[in-house]
Amino acid sequence: QEENSILKQKLVQMNMLNAELLKYENENSELKKSLNFYNEQPWSLQIAKVVNDNYSYLMRTITINLGLDDNLEINLPVVDVNGLIGKVEVVSDRVSNVQLITDKNFRVSVRVGQDFSLGQFIPSHDNLGVLDGIIKTANIKVGDLVYTSGISTIYPVGLKVAKVISVNNHSNKGFQDIVVEILADLDNYNHVFVVL
Repeated sequence: QEENSILKQKLVQMNMLNAELLKYENENSELKKSLNFYNEQPWSLQIAKVVNDNYSYLMRTITINLGLDDNLEINLPVVDVNGLIGKVEVVSDRVSNVQLITDKNFRVSVRVGQDFSLGQFIPSHDNLGVLDGIIKTANIKVGDLVYTSGISTIYPVGLKVAKVISVNNHSNKGFQDIVVEILADLDNYNHVFVVL
């Protein structure tokens, strides 16, 4: 019985170690993907770990483990492997708050379509948003990708933002009604990149 009890303890310990190894394997796989992304991009990127998620009805932020000690400053863009995720909003010595693209106060100048029509991305709900100011004559199709315009001093040109999922240019307004889906994965993030 005593030997049985010892073996059971060892089995529990082995199961716990196994679970920890699986966790490390998943984290390793995620970091490898991130490093490939890092190597392919023309910008200087710094990888950050997400340490907290804070959101209310109007505001949505995450906290990352980089700060003034890592040369971070306010208004640096933040991306994941899919696209724009937000911008640095508050910086302290070791951590920073990032305003997410789904925050109701978030805005970014974008270009879309074959003629790179200029507009503004505005979040609406969940992982959706609208493009404001796209003229009726612009040739915009479902599936078109939306990129940062480069007009802003915050966001460099060419960061992926969203994908067009519906277009309506038959309203009485002078602009098209365009609904887009945010490309960044805002449900499953552990690591993000700060664009320096």
